[in-house]
Amino acid sequence: MTRAPNIIFLLPDQLRHDFLGCYGANFLSTPAIDALAAQGTRYETAISPSPICVPARASMLTGQPAHETGILNNASWLRPDHCQMGIHTWPELLAKAGYQTAAIGKMHFYPWDIGEGFQHRVIAEDKRHIHVRDDYHHALCAEGHGKLHGKEMQGYAETKGAAINPLPDHLQPDRWVANRAADYLRSLEGDQPVAMMVGFPGPHCPYDPPADALGRIDPAGLPAALPRTEESAKVLPELVAGYRQDWAGLDYSDLSDAQIRAIRHHYAVSVERLDEDIAMLIETLRETGRLENTIVVFASDHGDYLGDFGLMGKGFFHEPSIRVPLIVTDFRKPEPHVETAPVTLVDLFPSFLSWAGLPPAPQSRGTLLGASDNDRAIFGVTARGMMLRQGRWKLARYYVGSEALFDLQADPGEQENLIEQHPDIRARLDKLMTTELLRGMVAGHADKAVPASKSPPEGPFHDPYWLRPYPAPIS
Repeated sequence: MTRAPNIIFLLPDQLRHDFLGCYGANFLSTPAIDALAAQGTRYETAISPSPICVPARASMLTGQPAHETGILNNASWLRPDHCQMGIHTWPELLAKAGYQTAAIGKMHFYPWDIGEGFQHRVIAEDKRHIHVRDDYHHALCAEGHGKLHGKEMQGYAETKGAAINPLPDHLQPDRWVANRAADYLRSLEGDQPVAMMVGFPGPHCPYDPPADALGRIDPAGLPAALPRTEESAKVLPELVAGYRQDWAGLDYSDLSDAQIRAIRHHYAVSVERLDEDIAMLIETLRETGRLENTIVVFASDHGDYLGDFGLMGKGFFHEPSIRVPLIVTDFRKPEPHVETAPVTLVDLFPSFLSWAGLPPAPQSRGTLLGASDNDRAIFGVTARGMMLRQGRWKLARYYVGSEALFDLQADPGEQENLIEQHPDIRARLDKLMTTELLRGMVAGHADKAVPASKSPPEGPFHDPYWLRPYPAPIS
């Protein structure tokens, strides 16, 4: 009998694809991640359809898009009785199939210590969750330290997020998570397959590498930000309002070129350090004899504007926000490949199940990775708006009233809004967007279904005191 493969899911937070060497970045060095790409499949166009931390993670966990989960912003989470509906997470399904499941690092679940199918957790809900008393908090306290708000770090206010983290190297958030993941791998015994998700807190803001790492990259060699546009200016006020809240305490109504350069510098340095953590984990898999039967998945929940269009963070549907790295390396049979057809993060759920030898789950809306479709229409939605991306065209609408159509082939930097010039394309994408929105709304309310209402006259639905099952299971 063939042994089920180990599945190691490496998920940095807020990593855009074009800050990796294997995606064309020549201003930093990411040899470990590049090596994964050189031995596996690198997905050139991987999309986060709901580019906000919690919606993206809920979709990856359940295989449902955001308009089905109902998770459209960072202030909500899956309903506690989702299992009663028949909606099971991929770690839950793999655990039932005999996998050891573990989540190390940042998961962004609510409550933060819930399992969601992971049998073992080591929790580091950093960088913005400074009041969570998780495992990382206790590790810091044990050495006389504590979690810091960005505004307590050197440089944070002046450069609007680019700061210096004063903690010792082994207590830097990403490094601490990587070391705990390595500890877990070394603790395993026997041949039981492992499914482990490693959630790195970085390179999410605050952009806070240690001071002694800054010299490894020349900020003058970093690419300049994409210019501001009339279209991006319409969504800027909402972004500004969000970052002014206490969790960040920053004013992004204006960004100087020097501030953008500093932010990009700190971000790039953090990515290089992340690459070292990836290298250490791959070596740990090799040392423990597990690598040759392991599938490694490297992705991110969304990108980061880093000053593109005068914006920061994520949450809207421009390419720097929705484009993420996705690399799948099957060490049972390493084979380099570049897939140019578009894929989405929702595709991870059915792929995890397939690799584990499990049947498809009824809830899953994703497509198996490897089933390429160059004409695939990708729908995305958050509380801020929605998007339909197909081929060279992308239509985006926001609740503030703005609308944009971009030709990504002729204008990859999304500088020219063509919404008035191409009414036929706008109408075609609008039809696809409406169809998917309505389909997802119906599926997202399946818990309220009353199938017995369609029963014949002799059914119990027609008897007095009939009790309605709730929630209704998905079919």
